[in-house]
Amino acid sequence: MSNTAPSSASAFVERLRGSVKKTVGSLFGSEELHREGQLHLEKAEVASEAAQLETEATHEQEKAAVTARAREVEVEQERLAAAAKEERAEQQAQIEAASAEQRIKSQAAATTAAAERKKAAEMRAAAQEQQAAAGERIAKERDAARLDAEAREAKATAKALDEIAEESS
Repeated sequence: MSNTAPSSASAFVERLRGSVKKTVGSLFGSEELHREGQLHLEKAEVASEAAQLETEATHEQEKAAVTARAREVEVEQERLAAAAKEERAEQQAQIEAASAEQRIKSQAAATTAAAERKKAAEMRAAAQEQQAAAGERIAKERDAARLDAEAREAKATAKALDEIAEESS
C-alpha cells in the first residue's frame, strides 16, 4: 500500500498557511482570504485523518494475515499429531499381529474401521477449523477494506478541498 497522505511536515505547513490566511483575512476584513485560511485548516485536518485511517487499515490487514497464518500453523500441527498417532496405532497392530495373527485379524478390522472413522472426524474438524480461520481472515480483510475505503473517501474530500482552495485563490 503506498503512502499518498501528506507528511506531518506538509500538514503542519498547511495548518500554518491556513492560520496565517485566516488571521490576515480577519485583520483586513477579507472574507475570501479568511475562507481560504479555513479551507487550508480543513485540508490539513482531513489529510491527517486520511493518514491515520490508512495506517489503521494497514495494521488491520497485518493483524488479519498474522491471525490467518497462526491458525494455519495450528491446523497443520493438529494434522501432524493425528498422522503420528495413526502411525503409532498401525505399529502396535503389527506387533500384535506377530503374536496372535488370527485374533488380530478380527481386531484389526474393527480397529481400522474405528481409525478411519476417527480420521474422518478429525479431517472434518480440521476442515471446519480451516473454514473458521478463513472466515476470520475474510472478516479482518473486510474491516481492512472498509478502513481503506474510508481513507480513500477522506483523501477525496481533501482533494476536493484542495481544488476549492485553488479555485478560490
